[in-house]
Amino acid sequence: MIRKRILAAAAALLLLTGCTGRKNTDTGMVNYEAYFHAVESNAKFEESSRYYTLSTEMNAMPDGTYRYYVIVDDPQIAMYEIKVLAVEKDATFEKSVKMMPSSGILDDAVAMIPGQVNSEGGFVKGIALSGECTEPQITLSVLVAWKDKNGQKETREFLTVTAAVEEAQAGS
Repeated sequence: MIRKRILAAAAALLLLTGCTGRKNTDTGMVNYEAYFHAVESNAKFEESSRYYTLSTEMNAMPDGTYRYYVIVDDPQIAMYEIKVLAVEKDATFEKSVKMMPSSGILDDAVAMIPGQVNSEGGFVKGIALSGECTEPQITLSVLVAWKDKNGQKETREFLTVTAAVEEAQAGS
């Protein structure tokens, strides 16, 4: 079930990536840094949201590394201009040697509305982020930000999740 959700979200994300333009790189990097610092400086993280489902999965790769997925889907409210950033625990912007997975920050933001999907129009079923690490378990600090329909009010949620290789998969 989870794999089907990841594949569906990844397919939607690939379609979305192919259909959207890129933001100005300088503006995107300024925004990326601002969101990264927001995660770094936040003191309180929730484990779930009442507005959407946040889930993870992790797979072992043939080269001995691990790929983790962070999935935001099943919206309970209309969410516009969604931005998501997943920061590996204890990573700092100044010392980070790799880009953290994001959506809507370096590329065009999308919207999620309960029961509505129109990828070409920017209304997606879910958002899937993907990153790589060297350990079979990782804790992530996730920022999910979105605006209301009128673009007037921005809501930000800071969550913490753990992605881990399932035991049956770890041995294979």
